[in-house]
Amino acid sequence: MQYIVPILVAIMTLAVAAASATAVPADPEAGVAAVFPPWWQREHAAAAVAEADGLIVREGALPTILVVRPGRPGLAERLRAQGALLIVDPLAARGCFVPA
Repeated sequence: MQYIVPILVAIMTLAVAAASATAVPADPEAGVAAVFPPWWQREHAAAAVAEADGLIVREGALPTILVVRPGRPGLAERLRAQGALLIVDPLAARGCFVPA
């Protein structure tokens, strides 16, 4: 029973990674969905977005999935440098934005 949460997190991470293989942002400069590690707090993810010079548009089903608009060009690369696991098209990832 003590292993259920880590197993669920691993399964969710793999599912998101598999789904995002075809979810590359069409126009990263128009906005992206940034997926940060699920063990981060929302504040940590928001701080990473701020450091990357991004503007949070909305939050996903998990507080570490954020739709972000750029403050200047090159947002996707800066988000990755700040710890984002995945950068995907916000329309392709819309299923991640409905809280359960």
